[in-house]
Amino acid sequence: MAITSGEVIRHRRPETSTGQFGVIVFLASDVMLFAPFFAAYFLLRSTNSPWPPEGADIDLPRALVFTIVLASSSFTLVAADRAQARGDRHMMRRWLIATIGLGLAFLVNQLLEYTTLPFRPDDHPYGSIYYGLTGLHTLHVTSGLCILALLYVRAVRSRHIETVHPWAGGTSLFWHLVDIIWVFVFVTIWVIR
Repeated sequence: MAITSGEVIRHRRPETSTGQFGVIVFLASDVMLFAPFFAAYFLLRSTNSPWPPEGADIDLPRALVFTIVLASSSFTLVAADRAQARGDRHMMRRWLIATIGLGLAFLVNQLLEYTTLPFRPDDHPYGSIYYGLTGLHTLHVTSGLCILALLYVRAVRSRHIETVHPWAGGTSLFWHLVDIIWVFVFVTIWVIR
């Protein structure tokens, strides 16, 4: 196709939909929600000695295993997204089930860990911030699992895989953020101590 004089070629950038913009704003506000909890952790750590207090034992190997489990769920969700992009509903659903399973394993472990910890939120500042930070994340994992389950139902019920796409993108972003935030929680509470 030849361009004659006077014609202008305009390259348009892909536009961000209102839904995508809304998800980005929501995720940014979610990061801002976690920021004060991390700030409180480091403030309490700097003003309380010893940190953590005696008797506040937590299980590093257990936390590491379930951190790997949760991080793996991001990879299975990427596989679900790619299956959807290829138009493979069957594989998309399988990868979504794998993601939900990994997320549930993490959630069940977190709830079981709460029942076995030798301290409670009201025992000391460490207990308060430990339960506050991990509890906030646990609520996000629970919300993410509900959203993933709804995405799975939508993938099963829709006749055309393309109708699932707009919803899948926001769900994936939220789940990946939940996974990334957990890595920061893990490093802060279990590694740095």
